[in-house]
Amino acid sequence: MKNRRKGAGRWLTAALAFLAVAASGTAQAQVKLQYKFPEGQKLTYKTRSNSSQTLTLMGQAIETESKDTIVTSQTVGKKRADSTQPVVEKIESLTSELSLPGGLSVAFDSKDPDAKIDNPQLAFLGDMYKLISQMTYTVVLDEQNKVKAVEGTESLLEKADKLSDMAKQSVRSRLNAQHLKEQFEEQHGNLPDVLARPGEPWERTEKIDLGGQTLTFHKKYEYAGTEKLGSKTLDKINVKTLDVKYAMDPNSASPLKVTKSDLKVESGDGTILFDREAGAAVSSKGKFRIKGPMTFDAGGQELPGELDLTIETDTELQPPAK
Repeated sequence: MKNRRKGAGRWLTAALAFLAVAASGTAQAQVKLQYKFPEGQKLTYKTRSNSSQTLTLMGQAIETESKDTIVTSQTVGKKRADSTQPVVEKIESLTSELSLPGGLSVAFDSKDPDAKIDNPQLAFLGDMYKLISQMTYTVVLDEQNKVKAVEGTESLLEKADKLSDMAKQSVRSRLNAQHLKEQFEEQHGNLPDVLARPGEPWERTEKIDLGGQTLTFHKKYEYAGTEKLGSKTLDKINVKTLDVKYAMDPNSASPLKVTKSDLKVESGDGTILFDREAGAAVSSKGKFRIKGPMTFDAGGQELPGELDLTIETDTELQPPAK
């Protein structure tokens, strides 16, 4: 019996060791991903975006292409007396190149203080870009890092109201506090509410505001473990776009009103690299293509159409300024 007890003891010890190792492996496979907002932190991101669109109307293909580069910063301020925390969002610079049907083109660089577009039909785009490049506002977070308010949009809206109707229509919806609140929540709401585990996906919806038009995407995220980037070990998240819905503001100034749309996602994949320790995204890349029929109304005349749109984005955290 004595020898049996020793054998049983050794077996129990080995079993406990095995369970400890297994538990350790399970714990390592489960990670908590969350955005953090430490006082004084400033993050600067550069986003490059390329889009290619073909709209076919009555058998005629209308092609548009754009290339944009936008640099944004996010600065976390000191907590206020009511325990809320201000986060200043600012657009540091904006460049855009737009190719339109008929050989028309537009180029804008916010670093040029006298930047304008000579073509009178497209001059409103210069006014729109200029106002967007001047955007600065404050997101106020509560103790749970949820958006309580957005401050500083009043002056932006006043400037928008002084623009031409086309420019105002294109930019005003992007400047109101509710839109900026939703935008911040979407940008910081793509992480799972529970511990992230490889092979266990979560889903979210995201919107792209096109100025009087919106695309709402349904996306699936999946934790893919860690990846080395320089000296950093980052968490990798794969993203797949599953579905898309189009909506148009009924008060849009566009002469073409969309009455029906049946867009489908042809392809849509991306990746996010996240710094768990800093609580911030380091990079985000994605590309999607959507296609499908759309029905337009032009002055009471119904026009069948087809949309083919591809957008590719690449966002990278920039090194701190020296």
